[in-house]
This record gives sequence, structure tokens and C-alpha cells, in this order.
Amino acid sequence: MAEQFDVVIVGGGQAALAASYFLRRTGLRYVILDNGTQAGGAWVHGWDSLHLPSPAFVGRVVS
Repeated sequence: MAEQFDVVIVGGGQAALAASYFLRRTGLRYVILDNGTQAGGAWVHGWDSLHLPSPAFVGRVVS
């Protein structure tokens, strides 16, 4: 018999990972379907220059 899920997420990008974070708290059975070899979609290997800004950096930008 095939597994049954309450929620099916198509695509394993950043939004899917965020959704799965909150779905895990609900107790619903869910699955993420993606053709990538690992979770995260394109953002895992697409933006080498992407960095999380530090509070000091944000302070300089806002000032």
C-alpha cells in the first residue's frame, strides 16, 4: 500500500524548507518532492556570494 500524506510540497527550495519547519510542529504527515540530490534547491549551490548580514553590517546600512 502506498504511503498517504496530509500535505505534499512540490519543490525543495528555501520556502519548502521553511514550510516543513512549521508543518513538523502540527503533527501532519508531509513530504517534500524535489528532483535535486539534496534539500535546499538551487540556493545551496547558486549564490556563493550570498552571506547573512551581521547586526553591525545592518547598522552601517541603516545609518
